[in-house]
Amino acid sequence: MIGKFTKGESPKQILQEVQKGKGLTRLIAGGTEINRLGSSVAADHLISLQNLSLNEIRKEGSLISIGAMVTFTEMLESDTIPAYLKEAVRFCGSFTRRNMATIGGNIAADRDDSYLMPTLLSAKARVLLGDISIDGKYNEEDIPLREYLEFRDHFNDSLILAVILNRPQRVVLSKRFARSVQSNAAVTVSFGASVEDGTLSDFRIFAAVKGTGIVRLSHIEEGIANRQFVEPEDVAPSATQNIAFVDDITGSSSYKRYILGSSVADLYKQSLSIVENGGDL
Repeated sequence: MIGKFTKGESPKQILQEVQKGKGLTRLIAGGTEINRLGSSVAADHLISLQNLSLNEIRKEGSLISIGAMVTFTEMLESDTIPAYLKEAVRFCGSFTRRNMATIGGNIAADRDDSYLMPTLLSAKARVLLGDISIDGKYNEEDIPLREYLEFRDHFNDSLILAVILNRPQRVVLSKRFARSVQSNAAVTVSFGASVEDGTLSDFRIFAAVKGTGIVRLSHIEEGIANRQFVEPEDVAPSATQNIAFVDDITGSSSYKRYILGSSVADLYKQSLSIVENGGDL
């Protein structure tokens, strides 16, 4: 039960409070996860991030920095946000939720039906984190989002300050499968690749699979890079290897397996077509 609500005044002060709370102090951004019915978030002290001025979108050269408190609506309305990220934002069909949900909160929630994580991971996004060292010194660290996901437990007490996009020459395509725009997604999948001299390279393929989690299809990335697949359709049978699917309200395990495999093949095909036709990234 939440017994205390405060507004944080600085990243360092907030992180100190989190350390003292020993797991019972949680951070609240837009509040879509903490306030939703059936949320698994438990806390007796909530600290709001509203006073930290983390709601700016800045572009410096080829780098785009998105403050952790930037909402989905603000991303949609910004001329700076890439089209591929706006597409993922639109996966959230609720206007009310778009006005509340933040990019940092979507990452921190670590949901297996995340709107943004597959897209951001395939875009090779980075995150700027605030943390306190053992000697009490405040530090900021810029790391790949992939690393944040892989070592999630290590970063549990860190504060997401911003999301950074620094790969402008990159194709990123995503798909989401749900019963309705308001329903939890069975599968959200994203395919990303850099474009160099008219060819695709540096592949990243991620999927959020309900009941399974966020998975990286590294074997498909390597297979495409090594030209193991003659046609994009050849990717589908191998895409779902070593992934445990479960039956739930969003769909059967066989359904999830099918749409993941076919979607990866289709997104790969679309990426090749975009580059061959000289389309905009």
